[in-house]
Amino acid sequence: MDLINKEIIESMKVLNENLKNKLSYLDNLNKKEIRKKLSDNGDFATINKLSKDQLSKYKNTACVDGSVNRYGESYPHYIDLFQGLGKISGDKVSNEYKVFINSPIISNLETDEDLKKKYLAKIEVEVALSILDNYDIKLLLMDGNLIRYNIEAPESFNLLKEKALKKNTYLAGFIKESKSNNLSNLFFEEIDFQVYDKDLLYGVFDIGEGYVLSENLNKKVSQGFASMFLRTSNYPGISGLEVIYEQRDRLVEIASLLYSLTSKMSRGVPMIIDMVDKEAKLDDKLVEELIKSYIDKDIVERFFRSERSMRKY
Repeated sequence: MDLINKEIIESMKVLNENLKNKLSYLDNLNKKEIRKKLSDNGDFATINKLSKDQLSKYKNTACVDGSVNRYGESYPHYIDLFQGLGKISGDKVSNEYKVFINSPIISNLETDEDLKKKYLAKIEVEVALSILDNYDIKLLLMDGNLIRYNIEAPESFNLLKEKALKKNTYLAGFIKESKSNNLSNLFFEEIDFQVYDKDLLYGVFDIGEGYVLSENLNKKVSQGFASMFLRTSNYPGISGLEVIYEQRDRLVEIASLLYSLTSKMSRGVPMIIDMVDKEAKLDDKLVEELIKSYIDKDIVERFFRSERSMRKY
């Protein structure tokens, strides 16, 4: 420990105390009190495992996710590789891909984090649109919340909603870790830090239980979405589910499907989400090999090899 700066150790201790202080606010609320407050401001829902006959309705289901790999470091000397993947179930499992590669060196676009989010959202929506054009599916499930598409790729997402409604395909987003804070104002009037719903609801729900906040309190409704918190496994944390508002009457049904596709001994994520998430992500080493194989060596050396990568110590 002598090799570690003492200021780092002291800063760690301060952080620990601050986190303990935050946790104390949550610990002062017991499960019964939280559930009473929730009942006063929304409705608990029971989600059930679907029977084989009920599951057959969702035989043709698609799940979409995306990933981005960056080769290089500081702007504008890097390459971003975006990939969107859709996996379609049915009699035969099929995949749908979209790829977009960009470098600020040639695009003159400043690929900051906000722009990267837009590219990623757009390519995921493009995959979803392609699926609706080429397959008849009952559920189109996006990995993550739907609101971000409304923000990052509004024109494409509006087209996606129109097509889904026209084809009577349910459009939903599964949120592994909800970063919303719709509930904190119900429990804390004045606090100087953010309390996220996932932290507040940890250990509060029973397995197979969901909760729908009253529409007048749910910020997502004004953006065109209905949503639910749900617990689908032994893991005490909660997940989130969003559907477009026009399909709000299917919220519990879709939640029951996702519950049916989730192992009780897992962290609460449906298997189809995990499968697509794993396949959508490209290994950084693979991306590096692709770049070295198809981009001229002198170009890579001149534009994309960082000083840091050349250090010998």
